[in-house]
Amino acid sequence: MYDLDGKKILVTGASSGLGRAAAIKLSALNAKVCLIGRDETRLKETLSLMKNKNHFILPADLKNFEEYEESFKRITMEMGKLDGLVHFAGIHKILPLKAMKVDSLKEMLDVNLLAFFELVKHFTKKNNVNDAGASIVGISSVASLRGASALSGYGCSKAALDGAVRSLACEYASKNIRINSVAPGFVKTPLNDNTMKTLPQEAVDKIINAHPLGIGTPEDVANLVAFLLSSEAKWITGSTIIIDGGFSIAS
Repeated sequence: MYDLDGKKILVTGASSGLGRAAAIKLSALNAKVCLIGRDETRLKETLSLMKNKNHFILPADLKNFEEYEESFKRITMEMGKLDGLVHFAGIHKILPLKAMKVDSLKEMLDVNLLAFFELVKHFTKKNNVNDAGASIVGISSVASLRGASALSGYGCSKAALDGAVRSLACEYASKNIRINSVAPGFVKTPLNDNTMKTLPQEAVDKIINAHPLGIGTPEDVANLVAFLLSSEAKWITGSTIIIDGGFSIAS
């Protein structure tokens, strides 16, 4: 198993779900992690589950773009230059077009896409990133690849992220900064568990049966993210890697 010993990695959305699982996994691989999220109490809960306690918590609302410069100064003062960035923070809304308001779409784009741009912009500054190179992972979704009713806003925000990754990977390859995205299918998180409880059994069965290998776990996604952050993935950039239990290939 690869080791991330000494790597300093920033994880957004670390207060729950996939971001929490990734932070725990990265700490188990001996990385030092900066945990970013809006809820300090939940970030501390994540920290309590991690190996070692020499990590750094930064409560922040990623829609406040004017705060990024100061936030990165605080992060690098605490941790030094960074080796990795994972953008898990995101907004998922099920909205048919007739019910979609511009403000709702903009909120999704702000967090799912524009925050990724701003994070990459600040992360890649000379004072913030390891001179030897780094790895960046954006969290996309199979909704960027396969259509579903009432997911046009969410799907377009993730498809845009995938497109950005390909061009950004070209832009930063000369600095040995790799940029990829990961597109999960339906994963068993507390949020999705709550959603399933509101659905009739027929709808739940349909979701499960649409994934030939079954529903995924946060740890499945965390394992892939850890690999992309490691030196074993040094020849992978500009890719969107699907991890969905076969959902995107099932009829």
